[in-house]
Amino acid sequence: MLFEGVLFALLVGLLAGGRLQRLDRLPLRWGGLLIAPFLLQIVIMLPPVRRIGWLEPFAPYLVILSYLLLLFALLSNWRLFDLRVVAFGVLLNFLVIAANDGEMPAALSALRRIDRGDLAAQLEQGRYGKHAVLRPDTRLAFLGDRIPLPWPYYPRPCVVSLGDFFITLGVVMLLWRGTGAFGWKPSWLADPSSS
Repeated sequence: MLFEGVLFALLVGLLAGGRLQRLDRLPLRWGGLLIAPFLLQIVIMLPPVRRIGWLEPFAPYLVILSYLLLLFALLSNWRLFDLRVVAFGVLLNFLVIAANDGEMPAALSALRRIDRGDLAAQLEQGRYGKHAVLRPDTRLAFLGDRIPLPWPYYPRPCVVSLGDFFITLGVVMLLWRGTGAFGWKPSWLADPSSS
């Protein structure tokens, strides 16, 4: 969902008068820590990495570590409202993942609703990245991946969490404000403490 959100924000933002070169004025602290946790999660989910036997027991802890690093970076940028929205979404995802031993619970029924029975089958066999089957005893189940976004309502059918919505919303807002789309003036340009 985040990938499509970024593409949407950039495309619409450019059509609405935004300029990409304005993004270099974003007053980000710990910018690398905003990207590194996502890269860590991608690496953990790669099939060759998942086959490394000694790494498998540590994967859930690495997922939790990636969320802690991301929360640290987001809290370091608290003065940017848009990143507060992202932080709220990350916190929601972190809570459900931490409560379920480092795995994001996903609803099999939601996967089947978007015609991804293949992913549901992989999940039932325990072979689907950082996800686990959402069961009746799942803690904080309402925060898990249980919201289906089917075609044609969404370009790439997927199942998302409530946290994913806030993360994507915050990133879209940040990109629009940062590029100056819709005539939005970045608040950090007027704030002398942000430089």
